[in-house]
Amino acid sequence: MKEDKAITAVGILTIVLGLLMMSVGRFIMGGITLLVAFGIFWNRGGGTRNDRSIYEKNIKTDLSIAEIYERIKDLDTPLGKPWIAEHKGFSGDSIVFGPCSFKDCVVISQGKNYIDVKHVTNLANIIRREEDEYRFENLVDTNEAEVTPGRYAVFAGFKLASVMLVKHLAELIEKLSGDRDAKVPESLDFYKFYYHNSSEGYFKDSDGNDVLRVETSLRPFTAKVFDTDGNEMASVVPHSSDSKGYASESAGFELFSDGEHFGEIKRFRSSRGEGFVADTDAGVFTIKLFPSCMKAKISCNYTIEHEGKLKAVIGGSPNLLFDQYGRCRNDIINSYDDDYLVLYAIAEVFILTLNSKFLK
Repeated sequence: MKEDKAITAVGILTIVLGLLMMSVGRFIMGGITLLVAFGIFWNRGGGTRNDRSIYEKNIKTDLSIAEIYERIKDLDTPLGKPWIAEHKGFSGDSIVFGPCSFKDCVVISQGKNYIDVKHVTNLANIIRREEDEYRFENLVDTNEAEVTPGRYAVFAGFKLASVMLVKHLAELIEKLSGDRDAKVPESLDFYKFYYHNSSEGYFKDSDGNDVLRVETSLRPFTAKVFDTDGNEMASVVPHSSDSKGYASESAGFELFSDGEHFGEIKRFRSSRGEGFVADTDAGVFTIKLFPSCMKAKISCNYTIEHEGKLKAVIGGSPNLLFDQYGRCRNDIINSYDDDYLVLYAIAEVFILTLNSKFLK
């Protein structure tokens, strides 16, 4: 993909420039330039772009758009069922999911010898028939609408849901490519939405009802979740803190449920990614970081898996500015299974509090 090659080329040129500077004795400038190159590759991420990108996936297959549509035409998603249109970047028909009220669409198109699955919000690129214009009514004009923490959270929640749908549709197409008779589910990625902003202190559901109350601070480190009656349901306590009062990550964290020990949380980093592992009485939960969702300024995104199954996606922005509320933190949970909602909430406030010293 063109942007991936461009980023790689810029990184390589920066490395060459740094080495040239050092070869003529400019060691400080050369060292700084090499650090910049490291930053370029660090932000690009590891693996192929197809693995890293949350907005677009390519699947090598000889399946046609018509064959894919025939198999998934009844598949229901948070963006609705699929329909046929065209996309300006590709020839022939495309399969479209959406748009939702915030203009999110997932478009499946035919490349030269691959299938492209992409999240788009530029609706001008979707060429549709007149009878499909009704799908584009009642869209929210984000430039005119008043932006509150709650409305912004719903907007960001759709962005997180859309990029997960890109991933799961790509996986479904890969499955169908390997087995044309593979079973297609009736629905995909339906979720319940919850959000918390620091101006109010409550996790709310999609109807605005208070569900959980949270208490957080960076120094001394505090991350607690209460029910709406004030009873503590979960908390995370660092095993040690440094001389400045910041939690010491290397020592790990203890997870409590209803005031009793429930598990241990440790950070992990590997070539396959990074995040946290929560080893609990209910099993092991893997909380894995994925790339920032820049279309919604959501910079702390994690998937939560339990025994290999996706249970929730959490995300947040520690320092958004709202006209009437000032700067406040926005946390989001897209829950695919509410059985562990309290754990998702404590994971969200724990991680956002821990990262708040870096993300301003």
